[in-house]
Amino acid sequence: MLQCTEEKRGNLSFHLGGKAVSDGQKWTPDMDAVRATIRFAIATGRLEQR
Repeated sequence: MLQCTEEKRGNLSFHLGGKAVSDGQKWTPDMDAVRATIRFAIATGRLEQR
């Protein structure tokens, strides 16, 4: 995940493709970063239900 991202590294929502109104209509997520974030979240247990 750290290799694919340079900003907002602690923000899983952002890296899973979440967007803000200020991002504009043409914004698209970096799919390599999205996939890396999913792998990171699974590996660290951040997506597990408690």
